[in-house]
Amino acid sequence: MVSTTQQRICIGPTVSAHSEKPISMLLPNPTSGFPSRYVIQNGKLYEMQVAAAEGIRSWFVGETIQSDGSLYMITPLDPIFMFIPILEIVRQQTSGSAGRFMVVDDIFENDQYTSLRHLTQLHSVEKLLAQICEVRDGSLKTFRMDDERVMAWLKKKMDHLEANFESIPALVDSITYSESLPSGCRKETITQSSLKLVCAYLSEDWATRLSATYSFPQLDALESRTQVSSVLDFGKRSGMDFDEDPKAKEVKKPKMSVGQRKLAKASTAGMKPLSSFFAKKA
Repeated sequence: MVSTTQQRICIGPTVSAHSEKPISMLLPNPTSGFPSRYVIQNGKLYEMQVAAAEGIRSWFVGETIQSDGSLYMITPLDPIFMFIPILEIVRQQTSGSAGRFMVVDDIFENDQYTSLRHLTQLHSVEKLLAQICEVRDGSLKTFRMDDERVMAWLKKKMDHLEANFESIPALVDSITYSESLPSGCRKETITQSSLKLVCAYLSEDWATRLSATYSFPQLDALESRTQVSSVLDFGKRSGMDFDEDPKAKEVKKPKMSVGQRKLAKASTAGMKPLSSFFAKKA
């Protein structure tokens, strides 16, 4: 029989029977600023993505039929990616001012976007903020985002991803085409792929800034059009987007996730980006 209870098929982290009840909410996507679905449980942040079913599909669960044939995936997300665009807006930096310091509760307080308050429930939220902010200690600890600290944190994120890249089978499979390149190019390929992954969680401005700190001389030096065609061919098959001009130094932003593509296709009428909720009051 068709179940009248709304259920979803979801792949997520294993939690104990005594875990806190998960909080599902809409939060601003760090790349677009538009609402996306996230989950907080046991002080950790997770993002929810949807592998939408093509056509009409359902799930058989026990003796019931669940009409939503989509597959939901919940994966851990470093909260600092979420903090960067929020902090950038609330500090209100101008040409004559580095911006204001704020206490944690005020950073995530917004009457129109009330779900932001849930971010204060994350474990060690002050320690997380301190990684990318100047901190003033006093009767109340206050924070202000610092661009140099943000860049340093992003570079550490890159270093960690590059160091562990070849221990993740899915990532290794995504660059199998690099085996056909000169030996010196594989390291640059790993760096380039890591850059695409990190930039997938950044605004266009921060993705551009981070990309500008990397160069790929050996990949750029490839002159054989035959070799380049091979790289592009394999890159497209593996989901990687390479510039058609092999000497172009600009790093393209990565393809959107399934959930982001679904949102992009949907009508955004009536939806507002994060920045609109922090507009100065008249």
